[in-house]
Amino acid sequence: MTVPAPRSVLVLGHSGYIGSRVAAALAARGHSVIGRSIPPLDLTRDESVEALTDLLDPEGAVVVCAAIKKQLGDTPEIFARNLAMTINVGRALAARPVKRVVYFSSAAVYGEDVPHPVISEATTPEPTSFYGIGKFASERLILKMAGQHPGTSVAIVRPALVYGPHEPAYYYGPSGFLRKTLAGEPITLWGDGEERREFIYLDDVVALTTRLLESDVTGVLNVVSGTSYTFADALAAIEAITGQRPVVSSRPRSKDKVDHQFDNTRVRQAFPDFEFTGLERGLRRTLQAEGETRA
Repeated sequence: MTVPAPRSVLVLGHSGYIGSRVAAALAARGHSVIGRSIPPLDLTRDESVEALTDLLDPEGAVVVCAAIKKQLGDTPEIFARNLAMTINVGRALAARPVKRVVYFSSAAVYGEDVPHPVISEATTPEPTSFYGIGKFASERLILKMAGQHPGTSVAIVRPALVYGPHEPAYYYGPSGFLRKTLAGEPITLWGDGEERREFIYLDDVVALTTRLLESDVTGVLNVVSGTSYTFADALAAIEAITGQRPVVSSRPRSKDKVDHQFDNTRVRQAFPDFEFTGLERGLRRTLQAEGETRA
């Protein structure tokens, strides 16, 4: 169900890959958007709490996209910095509660290398990376520090592997493979590329986030289409849309092969009319958005 629009929306991490698109989409829908990112607001520092508290609108909402991504290092040090960010956000939200909080977590909380028959919101989190452990701890902190206020509703989003236009070059997945193929650069594939993953198109994540902000949905929501692909499927789709065969080299797996399959019942129930973008279509749109043309 839709709810009255928040008076303003503060997007933390508004200059990032997902946050920038979320902020732009909310502004396009008529929301009054305030964006903050590092360096002006360094959420790892305790003094950020006062500055953040001053930005909070009791009749507004907060979308928390700010985080140090796993691709930049899965280390205890980055875990500690991510946790410090969440604690400081939680302190500010506890001091000045808002109407709505949407927190960006990750499907990494289920464990990147943990086998599950099918993953749903009821699946027990078993994070195995520092990033996944930090995200699960952050979820609980946000629920404890912000969600305990009776006037605040909290939604936790757990996207699968996001891909799309202008993705950071260090991401391992469809967009990175596409960029390397167009540049004639080799792609290093772990194993045979036959492990199954849920690749979720960036614009789908953004659209669902805006709709989630405007709804009364609370708790955990896996942002997933329910369709899994292999990395080999991504390479085949890239060849089909570009006419170029990706140059691939393979390295032995460092861990056992694990497939990921998601049940998207909850997101379908929340937004029954939403149409997800298939992998080939998403890659075509990525190609177009980055200004590449092919005959």
